[in-house]
Amino acid sequence: MDTIVNELQNIGFTKYESQIYISLLKENPLTGYEISKLSGVPQSKVYENITKLLNNNIIINIETDPIKYVPINPNELLKSKKEEFNNSMDKLENNLQVLNKGKSIEYVLNIKSSKNILKKAIEMINNAKQEIIISCSHEEILDLKDELLTASKKNVNVEILLLEDKKIEGLSNIHIHGGNETTLKNKKLYKGILLIVDDSEILTGNLSEGNEAISIWTKNSNILYIGNQYIKHEIYISQKIKGGLKDE
Repeated sequence: MDTIVNELQNIGFTKYESQIYISLLKENPLTGYEISKLSGVPQSKVYENITKLLNNNIIINIETDPIKYVPINPNELLKSKKEEFNNSMDKLENNLQVLNKGKSIEYVLNIKSSKNILKKAIEMINNAKQEIIISCSHEEILDLKDELLTASKKNVNVEILLLEDKKIEGLSNIHIHGGNETTLKNKKLYKGILLIVDDSEILTGNLSEGNEAISIWTKNSNILYIGNQYIKHEIYISQKIKGGLKDE
């Protein structure tokens, strides 16, 4: 029951209102005294909360002696709450945008833990409209493979720069990182990731195990420029020297 009480509080109920509504769903009709006894709401508080629920059309009184109460159907309640929420969201979307006249701030967001970094990477990939450029190890690419395949099917250009000479089924624009054996070994140990989406946002850092991983995400134009120059240069070197790896 605690879980349901918490969820009802998330949609605007107080704790006492939640307990009263749940009690009436279990058994009805009930008097105020019976509601207090069944729900655990103190008798000194039960009637003021019953009044709030009546005013919000969440429960209904029955003209008996003494007066008894019944709850509205849960489906009816949830439908009403969804409509209220959607109406509020529509109004906020319009009204907040009117207020948003300030200059866009290109802040830098620090993201810790490999789980959160991958979550951000998935969000970026899912929102891509034109192009995804990503550099990381084969192991990390596999964690993002499904999202990259989906993006590719939506005609988003996907360019992948790998540290290893490996293929990824379903993805063709794969380039192999240049560099000597020591350089590549160090890069693999670092578990770096560089992801640029639509030339408008960048995620870069490392994917070390657990909470040691840290990356930054930003739309800052200067950081984007540096990231773009680096990864496109590496792709160019891959194509020029090694020919990359392309499936026909």
